Amino acid sequence: MRPRRLVLPPPSVLRRAALGLRPLAWALLALVAAGPGCGAGSDSPDPGGPRAASRVLVIGCDGLEWSVLRPLLQAGKCPSLATLMQRGSFGRLATLSRTLSPVVWTTVATGRMPKDHGILDFLDGDKVYTSSQRRVRALWNIADQHGLSTNMFGWFITWPAEEVKGLVVSGSSSSALSDANWKPALVPSVERQVWPPAREPEVMALAEQAGTREHITAIAREHVYGVLPDGLLDKEQLLVQQQTLWSIAADETYFELARHYIQQVPADLNLVYFGGTDVVSHRYWRQYQPEGFQWSNGAEADAALAHVIPNYYEWVDSMIGELVAAAGPDATVIVLSDHGFHAISQDAPNAEHMTGHHLDAPPGVIVAAGPGIVVQGEYERFLESGALASLGSVVDVAPTILALLGIPGARDMEGRANKLLLAPGPARDAAALPPVESHDVGFRPPLAVPVPSEMDASFREKFKTLGYFGLGLDPEEDIHVVPPAAAPGPDSPAPGGAPR
Repeated sequence: MRPRRLVLPPPSVLRRAALGLRPLAWALLALVAAGPGCGAGSDSPDPGGPRAASRVLVIGCDGLEWSVLRPLLQAGKCPSLATLMQRGSFGRLATLSRTLSPVVWTTVATGRMPKDHGILDFLDGDKVYTSSQRRVRALWNIADQHGLSTNMFGWFITWPAEEVKGLVVSGSSSSALSDANWKPALVPSVERQVWPPAREPEVMALAEQAGTREHITAIAREHVYGVLPDGLLDKEQLLVQQQTLWSIAADETYFELARHYIQQVPADLNLVYFGGTDVVSHRYWRQYQPEGFQWSNGAEADAALAHVIPNYYEWVDSMIGELVAAAGPDATVIVLSDHGFHAISQDAPNAEHMTGHHLDAPPGVIVAAGPGIVVQGEYERFLESGALASLGSVVDVAPTILALLGIPGARDMEGRANKLLLAPGPARDAAALPPVESHDVGFRPPLAVPVPSEMDASFREKFKTLGYFGLGLDPEEDIHVVPPAAAPGPDSPAPGGAPR
């Protein structure tokens, strides 16, 4: 349970607060004053327009790992995911090799391999990748083509926000957080973080409230770290204060925005991204699972941080429960991760001070429930034995979601709708439709757009500390899906103690 929910002020108060963030023309303010769902064009679903076969909520949890999740489920500590698993289907999700989050999450959203969608790394040379460089339509673009609406919050590589029917709050990058430099997950000085622009003042006001220093430090204390002892090593304090709190701030901000708007302005397709499960797994795997590590920063520090990863999972589970409730009982829910996790650098520390990684493609998690999803059963068997079905790969996610929306797949997509997940009915029927040649006909050409300096600097600051830079994919390489059975397990050591 989340003991403290952020209480949002009335819309009139939000609109007054928004005026202090950025001056807008009176005509734009008039659109905002109309309130959610009353704007023109893309602001809200058209009651007379096309209807999806099912309303879909997709929750991406970066790096969610079954070996962490199962003990929590056994202890009754992730009830939201447990309920979804009992109501639907769950299993391992094969991923790509090599396993970089912006690359994989773009494949999840497009059903296309990196050589097709064009997002190959965190950086394109010396510049941050942007949504304008994506070469193919993503789920929200395809839904828009079919007259369906989208709510999207924080998905990887979605700045600048694209024009669709609905609401887009792009995955922007806040500066790293420290005592002297506290900034929200959305950067007030950066344009095009929100579509439509008329919604930006209200969204920014909500984001500012969700990301206050007081609120985020309270969450860190109550949900993630607990009360840490005095005298933690300087390195551990740095990881807590500067290199992890930004992920808590981002997850809380996008959660609060998603919960508010999914409930107030329901869309056909709703997508939310949480990144903190990945960040804490990089940082605290040694404390969580010390077996096999030949080094330590001290027993006191290790004991104090041993519960950070499971605590974060429990916090995310509580947010999943609230988002499922906001979406309503008629929504189909898919929770998935882009990859799993395992220990690295067990013989000696690495330069980035990371102890968990995933670049060798451990399979991720997929859980689905609701209208159109098969009720798999076998939940108790999983708790007892750990047995898991293999439910396709990251390339199958987009065509599966399209089937749930009543939209056929495409021949140029790498994957196909996963019929193991789809129950007989409209979604299974849509999956059986002949695929179109492509959903990309007429899509705008890729374009490199200037990235605001503050966003560029903060993006680099965050992800360089996780050791990601310089690991980009070569489109000519054999980039492929790694079946779960072939993926190394947690006992596979990293050569030379270095990240894989």
